[in-house]
Amino acid sequence: MSKVYLKKLPVLITLLFIICISIGYSQEYKTEWGGYSGINAGIKFHNKEIYYMGQPIWVEFQIVNVGVHPFLFLSSYKKLFTFDFEVYTDTNRWVEHSKEWILEKRRYEAVLSDEITLKENEVYGVRIDIGRWFEFEKPGDYIIRGVFYPGLITNPEQKLYSENELILRLHPPYTEEIKQKERAEEIKKLKAEKLPPYEVLDYTLKAFMDRDFEKYFLYIKFDKFIGQFANARKKYQDTHDRDKPLVIEEFKQYLMGINKLESIPYSDAIPVDYEIEETYIKGRDAQVKVLETFKYLGLVEQKRYTYHLHLYGDRWLIESYDVINIAR
Repeated sequence: MSKVYLKKLPVLITLLFIICISIGYSQEYKTEWGGYSGINAGIKFHNKEIYYMGQPIWVEFQIVNVGVHPFLFLSSYKKLFTFDFEVYTDTNRWVEHSKEWILEKRRYEAVLSDEITLKENEVYGVRIDIGRWFEFEKPGDYIIRGVFYPGLITNPEQKLYSENELILRLHPPYTEEIKQKERAEEIKKLKAEKLPPYEVLDYTLKAFMDRDFEKYFLYIKFDKFIGQFANARKKYQDTHDRDKPLVIEEFKQYLMGINKLESIPYSDAIPVDYEIEETYIKGRDAQVKVLETFKYLGLVEQKRYTYHLHLYGDRWLIESYDVINIAR
C-alpha cells in the first residue's frame, strides 16, 4: 500500500462516517414527517348532549403515536393553523367557515408555534368549539371530519384526516320553553333516582353553587333542616300544625335570598369549591364529611361540614349539618 493512499485513508473514513450520520438523520427525519406511519388522528364530542344552533359545540381532536418511532409536528398557538374540519350536510352540501375563522386566519401577524414530539403511545389533544369555526345556517344533520396539518395549514400538502367521522344533529335555537321542558324532565328523573348519601351531597352542593334552588331542595328534609336556623326554628315550633307548611315556604324564600328571616344571609354559606372526604352509613342513618372552600372579599377559607342524612323510604334526605372552621 502506497504512502499516499495511507495518508488519504483517515480522510476517507471520516467522509464515510459523515455520510452514514447524514443518511441516518435523513431516515429519522423522514420517519417523523413523511407518510405518517403509525400516527392516528381521531375526533369525538367533548360532551354527549343535545346541540342547539348558536350554542358551543365542543369537539376533541386527538393525535396518537401508535408506532415505534418519534413523531414531530408543529402546534400553532392558534389552533386553526394546525387543526381544521370538513363539515357537510347529509345531502353533501359543504358548510363554509365562519367569518370569525376567516378573519383570524387572515390576520397579518407571525404564526407562532411549538415543536411537539410524540413518542410511542403518547397522545396530543385539543378541544375546539366548531360552533365558532363554521356557519351553521339551519338545523339538521351534519357530518364532521377532522383534518390535521403537522406542518401547519400553510403547508396544505402535508395533512392527515381523522380516522372517524362524527354525526352532529343540530336542533333549533335553545328557547326558554325548551329549557323549562328539559328541566322538568330532569327533575322528574332525579326524583325517581335512589342516590347513595355521597351522591346526594354531590348533587345538592353543585345545585347550591349554581343557585339552582329547585334542584337544591330535592334532597332536603325541611321539617328537620329548619332546626339549624334560630329564627326559623322558633317560628316553626310556635306555629299551628296546619300553618307549618307556610313557614317552610317562608324558610325556602330565605334560603333563596328573597327575605331576611335570619340575620345572616344564607348566600354566605355558598362554597366556591368542595371535596367529599368520607361517608359513614349505619342502618338508615348516614354522615358525609365535606371540605368546603369559601371566598370572602378576596380571603380564602375552608370549613369541614358533616351532613346528617336519614333514609326515608328509598331516598336519602339531608336533615342537618355540623360545621368546623379550619385554621390556616
